[in-house]
Amino acid sequence: MDHRVDEALVPAWLDDNFFRTVIRKFTHDEGTELCHGCKLRPGTKPGEHFASVMYRTTIHYRSSKGKEAALDVIMKIKPFQAGLKKDVLNDGDLFVREIRVYSRVLPEMGRRLKEIGETINHPRLIYASEVPHTILILEDVSGKGWQTGQYITSLEEVIPAIKTIAKFHAASVVLQQDNPSFSIEYQCGVVEKLRALDGMLRKSFVDLLAFMRSTDGFEELIVPVEMLQGTLLDGLIQSYAPSTSCMNVLVHGDFHSKNLLHQICSWTTPAVDLFYLLDTIVDQALKERYRDELIYLYHEEFARLLRRLGYLGHITTLLELQMELLQKGALELFHYVALYPFRFIDRSKVDFEQMLSGAAQNPAAGSPVYKRVMRTVLTRFLHQGVMETS
Repeated sequence: MDHRVDEALVPAWLDDNFFRTVIRKFTHDEGTELCHGCKLRPGTKPGEHFASVMYRTTIHYRSSKGKEAALDVIMKIKPFQAGLKKDVLNDGDLFVREIRVYSRVLPEMGRRLKEIGETINHPRLIYASEVPHTILILEDVSGKGWQTGQYITSLEEVIPAIKTIAKFHAASVVLQQDNPSFSIEYQCGVVEKLRALDGMLRKSFVDLLAFMRSTDGFEELIVPVEMLQGTLLDGLIQSYAPSTSCMNVLVHGDFHSKNLLHQICSWTTPAVDLFYLLDTIVDQALKERYRDELIYLYHEEFARLLRRLGYLGHITTLLELQMELLQKGALELFHYVALYPFRFIDRSKVDFEQMLSGAAQNPAAGSPVYKRVMRTVLTRFLHQGVMETS
């Protein structure tokens, strides 16, 4: 379902009485009243999200002492209309996990980092509830420099994103060191959600193989891609499992330029976030030129922060990290097979339910850039052993 339809319908309980309760709890003032009704609008632009229903509003309120103020908020609720989105995300654990991250994990990360002169920026938690309705309300920081934009095209622009994810990872390692149950609480639980990608993957392979068979230069790659059809989804699921060869961290799980939320946080391999960083934030040309340098910069920042945070254990070496990325190559392969073609159209025109069900068409088949990139990356995957010939 198009999110513009999804978010045009507002649950009856999301009314002014609810927002009065929210602002009273936030201000700790039972005498606070709304100055006027709250008008809801869609939380994101078309094509920017799938994993929730989101709204924005401004709460204008007057305290018991007569002082007026306004608070811009963005709220996130579980999908409530029938459809693939509701089926995939009906499990409340993802939302409960995100509530825990904003109420407990990020504040503690901020405290630890502040002790060494570092900061980790995130929107303030305004309100969260699991019953009777699951909802997360955050301060809307879109007007304070937090912008969702296009793909990053320069090395200078991507460095802040690298540092942010390195901080998040390093701080999580220290939290786990002090509380061994931390990793259990955030163990990876997205396997069944990944199974929902089966229809999307099947259609992606049909489109890709049709393109390859009708295009010169792919002859030696057709058989490896055919063999991959029955194994990539299992490989993707296995790639989300915690690493046995490098340090695990709390990953964001869906870390890209359009998602500042933490719904799929899991304790697992850092490869999950690094591939999202490389494949969904960074422009393809920038990735091709600086891929190894970006991984190097991440590792340097990650190791530096761990040492400053007082971590005493073994820190994954750069070589170990590079080997981990190679072993988890199914994550990157999935991106190119299933998601990369949608870089060639306006995201606002993408119907996520159609895409995930496999009903969407390949929008990139006629692009010479798509031809060059796919031939290059599929050849690399073959030579690296991520794809096999027999």
